[in-house]
Amino acid sequence: MTCYVCGKEATHRCPRCAKLYCDEHGDELCAACQDPASAIPSGAVFRGSLLALLVACVLALWLLIQPPGLPGGEPGEEAVLPLPTITPVSVVSPTPTPLATPTATPTATPSLTPEATPSPTLSPTPEPTPTPPTPTPTPEPPPFTEYEVQPGDTLSAIAQAFGTTIDELVRINGLASQDVIIDVGQKLLVPTP
Repeated sequence: MTCYVCGKEATHRCPRCAKLYCDEHGDELCAACQDPASAIPSGAVFRGSLLALLVACVLALWLLIQPPGLPGGEPGEEAVLPLPTITPVSVVSPTPTPLATPTATPTATPSLTPEATPSPTLSPTPEPTPTPPTPTPTPEPPPFTEYEVQPGDTLSAIAQAFGTTIDELVRINGLASQDVIIDVGQKLLVPTP
């Protein structure tokens, strides 16, 4: 048993390729298996990878040109989904009670008592200035309307129907993310149009 490189007596067998080698031509593996060129995949692996890439490209092109139709539809028929109808639900807000208007209370004028001084000095009493009445606040419409989710509704369709964004709907309703699934009959708050 001799080393495959130099012909000296072999002391090891390569666990990868099973070649016999001496201490000069390898450690745990033989010198041929430690060569960086041996890390390159074989021609068969390279050709197989190129073939798989070619098949994937052809499949992707076919799907772009001929997309699949809806179940029950004709092959090649373009899939058109109907737009959901959105029925707004109004929220009744309580009518604010008007505030009482303050009334001015006149102060009593002090009565003069005669004194023994020859000339009493009197200071004029200022008349109370009436305070203008505070205007009654007009009730403002609520900033949000409650909307009940209908079959086929999505956050995108609801946001578009109410003139807002998906992010705004997620924030108002405290949803986890834009990808959360909404259920039919679920109540969502939407900005009042």
